[in-house]
Amino acid sequence: MIPALAHIGEHDERRRRRKRSLARRTADAIGSAVAEVLENEELAGSDGALQRLDPRTRLGTVVLLAVTVSFLHTIPAIAVVIVATTLLASASNVPVASFSAKVWATAGLFAVVLAAPAMTGWISPGTAIVGAGAFSITVEGVLIALRLVLRVIAGAGIGLLVVWTTRWSDLLGGLTAMRMPDVIVATLAMTQQQIVSLMRTVENIHLARESRMLGTGTTGENRAWVVDRMAFIANRSFRTADEVYDAMLARGFSGSWPTLRRLRMTARDGVWLLGCVISCVLVLGLDRMIAR
Repeated sequence: MIPALAHIGEHDERRRRRKRSLARRTADAIGSAVAEVLENEELAGSDGALQRLDPRTRLGTVVLLAVTVSFLHTIPAIAVVIVATTLLASASNVPVASFSAKVWATAGLFAVVLAAPAMTGWISPGTAIVGAGAFSITVEGVLIALRLVLRVIAGAGIGLLVVWTTRWSDLLGGLTAMRMPDVIVATLAMTQQQIVSLMRTVENIHLARESRMLGTGTTGENRAWVVDRMAFIANRSFRTADEVYDAMLARGFSGSWPTLRRLRMTARDGVWLLGCVISCVLVLGLDRMIAR
């Protein structure tokens, strides 16, 4: 009887989820996104391998690894970088399952869509695996597409790992210290703040509609309401951006983005960068040996 009751309870729960209104589902999704942003800040403040390094060192690591990946031509060498990035994520207290899922579900899927045409004999002539004339899938095409997908995943994983393990303020400070143009740093800072603020606004709007409705509404009504709210949020974002920028100018903003944290590189950062350089040289050497 107990398994049967549990099955009935799961069925009822699924049915309740299907009956949830569009406002409720949207508010839940936005709330989860905001919570994820806040959790990333907590993760960036934890005591992990990358968190102990200076933000400039982390950014330098991204540049170094990204350049190295762009020079790799063999699948095993690129796979080594992906495995090393995953191990580094684990050492930095990043949930490996969530990290891998985000990289593969976003950058990986995008790369597969872009690389799919390269698998055909029309673009990559060679030994056909599946014959279909000019659109037959070739061995050479599959290898080219796989190399492209793995290269995109490696680069995206490196970038995501550094963003997850670095507070946004520290990341902006590191970019400023590395002589990134002030307009880019200021744009990134305002964009992040505006996205979080607008997400909260959208969540509150949906919750307000949910609390004032007795039913879920028809599909047409929900679609019209969503379109209307999208226009409202777009107009509000433009207006808020102008107001925030005017307020910044009134308080003495000169174009540079200040930071309260004083960045200081230690011997650990030097050892880390040296180790990264040596590792990249070894991976490039491995790539050349396999390519022969």
